[in-house]
Amino acid sequence: MEQAQLFKRLLAITEDEFTSFLDFDDNITRALMKLDRAARTRHIIDAVQLEDMWQQLDEESQTFNLYIAMRLSPKTLWGCLESDVELNCLQWRLVLPKYADIPVQSKPTCTAEYLAMMKQLEIVDIEKYDVEKTCADLEKVYDFTVHKQEVRWPFTWTTQ
Repeated sequence: MEQAQLFKRLLAITEDEFTSFLDFDDNITRALMKLDRAARTRHIIDAVQLEDMWQQLDEESQTFNLYIAMRLSPKTLWGCLESDVELNCLQWRLVLPKYADIPVQSKPTCTAEYLAMMKQLEIVDIEKYDVEKTCADLEKVYDFTVHKQEVRWPFTWTTQ
């Protein structure tokens, strides 16, 4: 199984959890403040626990990126206690452009547009995971039915 399958599953989980946590019609500043507070307190949404949020300079573009680190929540981990994959260490990061560094003519007007500007999703230490086993375990604890029925790659977050 390709690594892309794991990326797709983690992206789907992230999309679902952010949909329940953020108001996509809201202004970006308010959403970023909410995400920052949640990351600082390791907030659990449902299937995901926010771990950290920081800015880092992209050496190539000389602009800053915003990183939002996540792990599976205790509730989700509880569903895969019998797994031989160490899902407790599975961590991924959503990488977005720093809002202030986005050119004025390209600035998004709401949270959904900003999230759609995602640069990448990083999986920390992905080489340590058996992708097939990890995906199988995620399938046991998370319902991906909606994601299998629709093409949702990359982000399709929209305002309601």
